[in-house]
Amino acid sequence: MKIKLLPSWLGDDVQLQLLTSFLINDRVGVDSGSLGFSLNAPERARVECIVLTHSHLDHIASMPIFIDEEFNRLTSPVVVYALPEVISALRQFVFNDQIWPNFEKITLLHSTRPALEFRALERGTRIAVGGLCITPIPVNHTVPTVGLLMEEDGAAVIYTSDTYVTDQLWEIANRTPQLKAIFVDVSYPNQLENLAAASKHLTPQSLGSELLKLKTEAEIHCMHIKPAYRDDVVLQLKALQNPRISVAEIGRVYQW
Repeated sequence: MKIKLLPSWLGDDVQLQLLTSFLINDRVGVDSGSLGFSLNAPERARVECIVLTHSHLDHIASMPIFIDEEFNRLTSPVVVYALPEVISALRQFVFNDQIWPNFEKITLLHSTRPALEFRALERGTRIAVGGLCITPIPVNHTVPTVGLLMEEDGAAVIYTSDTYVTDQLWEIANRTPQLKAIFVDVSYPNQLENLAAASKHLTPQSLGSELLKLKTEAEIHCMHIKPAYRDDVVLQLKALQNPRISVAEIGRVYQW
């Protein structure tokens, strides 16, 4: 399994993360904050489908651009997997012919099928997507959100998406013997714990508490760090003195 956290910052420091998108095995987009502009044309052409964890803008922002850019080459729809609540929000607020064209009703140039097809995720139900087995796991955020257990050829990785204190995700992690790594949301520094709690994100100290629930030796890669607080968060993660914890590197290909 190959996992790459895509860049979203156009300035000098590419490790700053404003938007969230992963590319799995060059074929599956997971969230689409920067998917539409962080890949070149050949890379975009290899993406078979997109899995969305929730409807917040930093996780969906460039999906309309992605579909628009790929429209001319498509022979089948861009398939988007998401919770029913997320699909409803995208239809109502994005693909509504006001914010962006309704690509569910626009026929492809090389097919009679539409450019966009939604498929509903069911919490806890494992599905096959682009050669992966993916299980959506409910997490604790301000809107309906799932983390993802992704499995392939004896390796498993969990992506928490945006979450605060939660239980089911760690329980599933403990029941997954082949778990190699967890990409976890650590958005704010400890001094903003009240803001983190209100917006349902983790801090280094709340991550430390959450990891007491984890009984496996999986690597912990911290991501979704707000750029304004990155230096503080990185220092506070180091202060946990846990050798398994690292800051996820944007643009690096992780492979298990």
